[in-house]
Amino acid sequence: MSQLIKNVMIIGAGGNLGPAILEALDKDAQFTVSVLSRQSSNSTFPSHIKVHTISDSYPAEELAEVFKGQDAIVSTVSIGNNDVQKTMIDVAAKAGVKRFMPAEYGTNGKDLRSTKLLPMYKGKAEIIEYLEAQQSEGVSWTALATGPFFDWSFKSGVLGFDLASQKATIYDTGNSRWSTTTLPTIGTAVARVLHKPEETANKYLLVSSFTPSQNEVLAALEKHSGKKWHVEHRTSEEAAKTGKEKLGLGGADYYSGVLDLLVANIFGENRGSNFEESEQWANHLLGLPKETVDEVVARIVKA
Repeated sequence: MSQLIKNVMIIGAGGNLGPAILEALDKDAQFTVSVLSRQSSNSTFPSHIKVHTISDSYPAEELAEVFKGQDAIVSTVSIGNNDVQKTMIDVAAKAGVKRFMPAEYGTNGKDLRSTKLLPMYKGKAEIIEYLEAQQSEGVSWTALATGPFFDWSFKSGVLGFDLASQKATIYDTGNSRWSTTTLPTIGTAVARVLHKPEETANKYLLVSSFTPSQNEVLAALEKHSGKKWHVEHRTSEEAAKTGKEKLGLGGADYYSGVLDLLVANIFGENRGSNFEESEQWANHLLGLPKETVDEVVARIVKA
């Protein structure tokens, strides 16, 4: 069976990450891209993109119909939709799909240092294990861990840098290094994976735009905003402790607790956030563009 991947379906193309993947695949002449959208979704897409609409619960019989003729499925569904992704994997195997890319991205779900601190991410590891068990059935897979989405983080505030108020929260010394990727580069990485099906088959890969320290990001922000930022300091251990307490309370505190644990994982020493130290770091394999914190921050501040 030819490994050439041409027909690609994106699931979750209207979310935070999906549009960047859609744009990267759409402008690549090798791929014919379509989107799978839930009936309740209000997302819109370019008029030339074929959109398949499906019931919100992603029933297997409807997935089977739309997966026909697809070479690759790229999932960007929300964390926690494990049953949905397992159904997708099962249907993809039966439909003859060649490659399934799960909704991994973000934190390295194969690193026990991350999953120990972030219990809600254990489901990501569960999906990888499910794919590993299924790969003999005919559908291969590739998972990408990207670290936090660098450019998107300035909109969400998840990394503690507030452009509007020129305030930053620096964890520990601010010198630990953490890998992070811009949305366009994640899109490019997905396209490059599908261009290299043999080299990327059944692999968990790490990618990044760069691996800076918090202090380097702060220096770039001050340089390009032309202002001295107000800095508050916090320890990653404090963030981890508070996050665990909030998760235990549940309710309105849950999401805030997740964010505390996330920054503790990203900025804490020896928690697996520096992807360049790993043999799974795949920037060279995928031929990803070289970027610098300075040039990307300059674009973000200007925008």
